[in-house]
Amino acid sequence: MDCEKTAEDILQAVRVGGADMGECTVSNSETTEVYYESGKISMVRSVLNHTAAVKVIKGRKKGSVTTNACDAVSVNAAVADAFEAAAHAPEDSAEGVAERTENCAFAFGERRPDRERLYALLREFLDTVRREYPKISFDSVSVGHSFREKVYRNTNGAELREAKGFNEFEAMFMAKDGETTSSFNYFGICFDEMDTPLIERGMARTLLAETERQLQPETLHGKFEGDLIITPACLPTFLYYAQNNFLSDGVLIDGTSIWKDALDTPVASELLTWRSLPESGGLPGASRLTGDGYAAKDMTIIENGILKNFCLTRYGAAKTGLTRSANTQDCYVVEPGERSLEELIASVENGLLLNRFSGGNPSPNGDFSGVAKNSFLIRNGKIAAAVSETMISGNIAALLKNILAVSRERVSDGMTVVPWVKAAGITISGK
Repeated sequence: MDCEKTAEDILQAVRVGGADMGECTVSNSETTEVYYESGKISMVRSVLNHTAAVKVIKGRKKGSVTTNACDAVSVNAAVADAFEAAAHAPEDSAEGVAERTENCAFAFGERRPDRERLYALLREFLDTVRREYPKISFDSVSVGHSFREKVYRNTNGAELREAKGFNEFEAMFMAKDGETTSSFNYFGICFDEMDTPLIERGMARTLLAETERQLQPETLHGKFEGDLIITPACLPTFLYYAQNNFLSDGVLIDGTSIWKDALDTPVASELLTWRSLPESGGLPGASRLTGDGYAAKDMTIIENGILKNFCLTRYGAAKTGLTRSANTQDCYVVEPGERSLEELIASVENGLLLNRFSGGNPSPNGDFSGVAKNSFLIRNGKIAAAVSETMISGNIAALLKNILAVSRERVSDGMTVVPWVKAAGITISGK
């Protein structure tokens, strides 16, 4: 599919239909994947996907449709469906499309996969794990290459293009010793250069070694309030909760965000500096386009504990009267601290090393509760037993304020760059 031509055809149909405003995003993607399952490399496949998203506004009413069929007949039908949806929508003066600022085109990464190198990387990884982590059993492993191209256009004359290629690696696994098995663990990364072995990327070695230690977990009885060391495998989850609960369109529009009046005031420990860096973060998985028609820019969310920006789209800004954010993606980069991970662990008398959290979304005020997965007790400054059936509960806003230390070490998975963080005041409970 020719994204440029399809976008032009959509805009022409939008104009002919009499829209006051309209926009479209047209994208192609091709993913090539080498897949390992049931003890063997079982499949090499390429998956193509085409998508066109259309939005029209007429009489302050919005209609939007997304279609995977991008031939001329299907595209015209999608535009007609968008007009039909708009006719039955409520009026909303905040609806609109991006103003024309700077028309940009971004291109990075390789367009075509290096299949031989992908296969070699996967084979090297599997051989290393068999040799160095013999108790690990894989449910599935895949390595692949994705190329995605996207065109955004609207009736204000805004035109944005992005073409990016990157590699991906994912593994789901457990430890097994005879009839004894651990719980499942997982990691995934995005990367561009193909020289570094997969085993040396992200937290691969750490998580594999820790999973082998989870064959004999300890069941915690009772509960206590202790410190939490959140690993780079889990910290982005809690940052996302903070963004979604306190900084995003929905909670600022309906006024439920507890940070709605907190710009330029302390909301976290002064040890926390948290940015979103789609431009300069060195993140192959990042997009240079926002979802609403702007070039994504670097943005500081919290600096030395001070809230510097919300994460608002054009619509959210129009609805609240606040400033549109430079981007609304993840692309999280947290600045390193001054203490080593070893020092963080040694400073915990009674607490938990948290690798994965399984729970529902926090309540509007940030209260959360869920299961600590693939995690370990910390006792007297040392990593102790793995835990099972262990819950943690607390409050996202309080957790960020109660950060006591941030590690010097950081880990990149190609989508984020984050350290280990120690926070106080978490309730840890078992049976």
